[in-house]
Parts: sequence; C-alpha cells; structure tokens
Amino acid sequence: MLYITGDTHGELSRIMNINDEGLTKEDYIIVLGDFGFVWENGPRMLENLKRIGSKKFSLVFLDGNHENFAKIKEISSEIEWHGGKADLLPHGIVHLRRGEIYNINGKIIGVCGGANSIDKMFRTEGVSWWADEEITDDDVLNFKDNLARCGKVDIMLSHDAPASIIPAMRVFSQVNGYCSISVSQMRLEEILYLANPAKWYFGHWHMDKQINDQFECLYRSFKEI
Repeated sequence: MLYITGDTHGELSRIMNINDEGLTKEDYIIVLGDFGFVWENGPRMLENLKRIGSKKFSLVFLDGNHENFAKIKEISSEIEWHGGKADLLPHGIVHLRRGEIYNINGKIIGVCGGANSIDKMFRTEGVSWWADEEITDDDVLNFKDNLARCGKVDIMLSHDAPASIIPAMRVFSQVNGYCSISVSQMRLEEILYLANPAKWYFGHWHMDKQINDQFECLYRSFKEI
C-alpha cells in the first residue's frame, strides 16, 4: 500500500499513532514535506528516528522548507530507490530527492520538495533556516531529464503548489495568503507544464482540501494512492 499525508513538523504522535496492523516494510507512508524530525543535534533526533523506524511500515518523506538540509545530507547516504535516486537515513527512513521519478507498484510518481519560507526573516540561517529550501533550475532540469527517460508521470508529489494554483489557495487558506508568487512556485509551474500529471498532491498550506480534479492539498489526513 502507498499512503500520503501532509506536514508533520516533528510531531512524533502523528507517526506513532498510525495503526500499522497488517502493514509491512513494503508499505509506504510518504510525508509531503516539512518532515521536521531531522533538525537538532543530539540523541533525541536519533531516538525519534529509531522510534519511527520501528513501525511496521516504511516512512518516506520529501523535503519542505522547514527542514535542516545540512543535517539531512550529513546523516544520509545515496541509494537507488524504485528507479530513482534517494537518500537513506538512519533506521530505514528515506528522503525522496527533487526532480526524481519513481515507479512504485506500477505508479509513476514524480517528486519535487522545497518551498519558500515566508517567516525566514524571523529565523537564523544555518540554525533555523537554510537557503536550500528553494527549488532550483537544476531541480527542474533533473525532473526534465528523468521525464524524458520515463516518458510520463501519473502522480506528482510536492510540498508547495504550482503558481497557477496559488490564487485558489489564497481563497481557501489564510496561510501565506498575502505573499507574492515565489520562485519555487514558478518552478513547480514549469514541472506542471512539462508533465501535466493526472493527479498532483501537495502539503505546505496546513489544510485538507480538494482543489479540483487534478490538485489536492493534504495536511493531517491520510490518502491512499
């Protein structure tokens, strides 16, 4: 089985309270960014990862904007995962890289984490904010190259939404509602133009909302795909 959910922000109960009866490590729960469990130095971080890894399912995440990108790189190693590149963290937790495309149970799934933090003026670079949060041209180019190899994408997973969806999000949500279109949102729009998947799921906006037939925002709900 393959499930997706929205931002967890290091809230351990969100993961530990998942009923894993009947599930195995071949069943995946994917967090759509702002995973938040790889943040501070010290034993608590590794203990939390160990507890998450003890669940019967496999926990997988794409990065959001509120992540310690330096720490993710420090504690992970590159692996091949379902036809794409990923990062293996302690206790079997997997980070999906931007621009990669994976074949999971016959579903062709594209991934692009990352987003702009509207609160970065209140954060400290290298401590509570990292410039790596923004989607880059190289991330889009990586997706384009992988799309040429795979031929199509059935489902797209991202943290934020493409630029063309942001006006609708401003109607539905008070979060980020006053902000201009970000560079990351524009680059997700490029990916939408390239792939135009049948379904696109994203987090970031802290709401559970079906936007239209193609786009759905997830926060605390779980959805099987």
